[in-house]
Amino acid sequence: MQILSIISALIAAYLVLMNYHNIVTINLLNEKFAALTNLSIHTLQFDFAIYTIIVFFLGIFSVIFFFAPLYASLKTKFTAYKRELEKGSISNSNGEAKIKVLENKITVLEKALDDALKNR
Repeated sequence: MQILSIISALIAAYLVLMNYHNIVTINLLNEKFAALTNLSIHTLQFDFAIYTIIVFFLGIFSVIFFFAPLYASLKTKFTAYKRELEKGSISNSNGEAKIKVLENKITVLEKALDDALKNR
């Protein structure tokens, strides 16, 4: 996924270098709509390099603002899930320790029973 980001940034940089002298015109209000509303025509003109950089950073900011709440909620869910796993592992380790103690007691009792039977 990161390789796609790097490739797209390199393509954008290449386009900026190849078209830095070209001009991009953005129509805010075109001729037909301006005639219908009796307003004047509004356009913005940028160098292609500036236009590409603006679009690039607007894309980055929109992704950050779009996914930030999702990331925050997933992070809280992940920490809660991690705590549950830690609680489960602690109880499992306690259970395993109790099983070991009981197994040791059984082996001691079996040995004592064998010794008692041999002495009779």
